[in-house]
Amino acid sequence: MKTLWRKFVAVPLALSLLLCMLLVGGTVALAAETGTVTGDYVNVREGASTSHKVLTQVNTGDKVTVLGSTKDGSGNTWYHITTAKGTTGYIYGTYVVVDVQYKPDADFEAYLTAQKFPDSYKPALRTLHAQYPNWVFVAKHLNLDWTTALNAESVPGKSLLIDSAVKANWKSMEYGAYDWDKKQYVVFDSGGWVSAQKEIVAFYMDPRNSLDATHIFQFESLSFSSAHTVDGVKKILSGCFMEKYAQAFYDIGRANGISPYHLASRARQEQGTDGNNLGLGVVKWTDSKGTVHDYTGYYNFFNIGAYEKDGLSAIQNGAVYAKSRGWNTPEKAIEGGAQQLAKGYINMQQDTLYLQKFDVVDGGNGYYEHQYMTNVTAAYAESGSMKKAYSDEMLKGGIVFNIPVYTNMPAGVCNRPVQADKNNDNTLTGLSVTGYSVTPTFSRYVTEYAVTVPASVTTLSVNPVKSDAGASVSGAGNITLSGEETTVSIKVTAPSGLIRTYTLHVYRPGGSGTPVLTSSKYKIETNITGIAPGTTATDLLQGMTAANGSAQIVTADGKPATGNAATGQVVQLLSGGKVMRSYPVVIYGDTSGDGAVTSRDLLIAQRHILGISKLSGAYLTAADSGKDGTVTSTDLLRSQKQILGITSVIL
Repeated sequence: MKTLWRKFVAVPLALSLLLCMLLVGGTVALAAETGTVTGDYVNVREGASTSHKVLTQVNTGDKVTVLGSTKDGSGNTWYHITTAKGTTGYIYGTYVVVDVQYKPDADFEAYLTAQKFPDSYKPALRTLHAQYPNWVFVAKHLNLDWTTALNAESVPGKSLLIDSAVKANWKSMEYGAYDWDKKQYVVFDSGGWVSAQKEIVAFYMDPRNSLDATHIFQFESLSFSSAHTVDGVKKILSGCFMEKYAQAFYDIGRANGISPYHLASRARQEQGTDGNNLGLGVVKWTDSKGTVHDYTGYYNFFNIGAYEKDGLSAIQNGAVYAKSRGWNTPEKAIEGGAQQLAKGYINMQQDTLYLQKFDVVDGGNGYYEHQYMTNVTAAYAESGSMKKAYSDEMLKGGIVFNIPVYTNMPAGVCNRPVQADKNNDNTLTGLSVTGYSVTPTFSRYVTEYAVTVPASVTTLSVNPVKSDAGASVSGAGNITLSGEETTVSIKVTAPSGLIRTYTLHVYRPGGSGTPVLTSSKYKIETNITGIAPGTTATDLLQGMTAANGSAQIVTADGKPATGNAATGQVVQLLSGGKVMRSYPVVIYGDTSGDGAVTSRDLLIAQRHILGISKLSGAYLTAADSGKDGTVTSTDLLRSQKQILGITSVIL
């Protein structure tokens, strides 16, 4: 790779800024340059240190005028800047990229083409090349569809934010992310970690949003390099309680083939400046029976195993984990964490910060599940610590960055919504048609519905009920019908501006060509029931007849269903390629929607009964194995007997 890069890299650009420097006191004054902010809520201060008063804050993407630069007592660079709103002050250098003019470079352009970087990546890479002509940008082609990967990484519980740290429009209200009965976001980890809205996940997941001189470090290789130094580790840990272990981080990183900068920045990300009780080795508690559990002297800098489980808090479980591994010194905790990172992630092809957050490579364990952190901002934030380790001279070297490229990416970068106290509730709580029944039974997250009316009906009253009073609804009311089928699009706009579209297919038969779905094997009413666990989607379709039309089975999000039929899937009746009616699939006992009846389904139904989380739609029907309209412990017992083979399958 070094040989290839040298072939394309132009002669390093002269640092034009040096030509216009004028030393005034301790500050280097520059001819006015523009700069771009690379962090959120970054303080602009009266002077060049954190002890000075905060004047204002700036955010990622904000433009500033750079008037000069200076060093603080620790040798860190601060820029003297003026914000777009006219405030003049000092900002920590890590959070500003001084814009450098890119001069046409045929060799570099040829290199970008050879790497097959999409055009949307090139402007930012050109700017970086102008700043750091020796940096190497490698296109890591993932062969994954962008939308598929984004949907997988946006599943509730997969990408999280701290509830109290962000505003409402950054938090997801999708199925499983919000408890509508309790009117609160579902917490997935201790400390108030809730699911991030898909648009937020998209911003942090889109590599093009990190192609600046700071955040690109989340694409740096995490293997040990001769460029790593103890001084670099000390810079990362400066002001942190772990600063005294800088040599240990370096030695252990080198011995295990891992970047000590990664180890140090990861530990600081997990522990913060002052450390939690795991990092300080002072975990001790007394349980409800009066038994004292003393884990003093056991350390866990990387918070490995620290999550709520079996009635213990994340900190308590992290201490139990540390003791089980014998981490009774800080050095052993660093060594143990390093070995787990090497074996469990770096050696599994997850060798960048980005890939440790977004599991979009298959290192032998599939996709989307093997992720070191759930914090959606973690890799983006930690990249700042990684860069901090490099001196200005080191940054001039040939640092290699492996930059992910997906297939079918949107033409433009995925923008991040400005935080606002306006929620994302763009759902309905009801959808009815005056005088007629809508199928399937309404459920908040189901967006496709159908209704059949007589041929003589020319107008129809469609009545949506919005969930949030601050939302707006369009496309409903009195609808004029034409032809045999009219499609009604009902758009619900959340207070945040996020839009969800519900579609109602109104079928007005013109005669004998009315499509009808029948079956002698399954029961077709509002739902389709009578399906045994393990029935394949193909077998289910073959057990039904679609007269004057066709039928297909899709998942809850409208994708073709494969494998076993499952609760929550939908059988659609089509005519001329248009959906005329939809029938949710219900397999009694299958409350999880995986097509089987297991102990997991019992737990989900039990949580519904206890009010911990609520089932709805087809899933609620599936829990009611007694078919009496309520879900009780008797239904649980009935399903348990089915699992044990004591009773026959409930159809």
